[in-house]
Amino acid sequence: MSQCSFIRYGLLMGLVSLLLGACAHVPGPTQAQASMVSADAHQWQLGGRFAAGQRLPADRAAEPVAGRFAWQHQSLGDTLWLIGPLGNALARVDISPTGVRWQDAAGQRGESPNLRALGESLVGVTLPDVAADAWLRGRWPVPDIQARDAAGQVLKAGAAGWLFEYRYGSPAPDAWPLAIEGAGPDGLWLRIALTEWNGVSDPAERPAP
Repeated sequence: MSQCSFIRYGLLMGLVSLLLGACAHVPGPTQAQASMVSADAHQWQLGGRFAAGQRLPADRAAEPVAGRFAWQHQSLGDTLWLIGPLGNALARVDISPTGVRWQDAAGQRGESPNLRALGESLVGVTLPDVAADAWLRGRWPVPDIQARDAAGQVLKAGAAGWLFEYRYGSPAPDAWPLAIEGAGPDGLWLRIALTEWNGVSDPAERPAP
C-alpha cells in the first residue's frame, strides 16, 4: 500500500472514531418520527450494527471501528444517525436531493453536494455513485448487479471499485437484507448486520422483560 493510501485510511478511521468516541451527543430519532415513517409505505427505517476497516500488510496494524446506526428514509430526504453504546446519537447526517449536511457530537458541522463528494473531500475515499438508500436495501441499477437469487433479490452488486454482497433470511422480513458486506479500493471493507426493518425488530436484540 502506498503512503498516500495509508494516510487516507488513517483519516477515514480517525473521522469515524471521532464520531463514535465523542462524549457529547446530537439529538437522535424520536418515537414520533419512527411512527410517522412506519405509517407511510413510501418511507422506511433501518437499524443495526456496522464495522469498517482496511486490510493492511502485517507491519501496519490498523484497528477496525464499529458501532450502531439508525437510518430513516422519507420522501424529501434521508437521515443517518451514528449511535453510541449507551444509545446516545453521536453524529447525524442529513441527505437531501440538494446536498448533505452533517453534525458530530463535538459540534463540528459541514456540508457537501452528495455522499460521494463528502467521502472524497473528507477522506479521499471514492464511494459508489449509487443512492445510499438503494445499496442499503439491495436495490441497484440493473447494469451494476452481478448476481441474484432464485427470488430475484440482489446477491452481488457494485460500482466505483466497490463490491457488495447481500444475505437474506429470518428474522428479516421478505425483500429486506439481513446482512451486507462491502469490499472497496485499497482493501477497505464494511460489514452491516441489520437488526430493525421498518418497525420489525430482531427478537434477539429486544431488551429482556
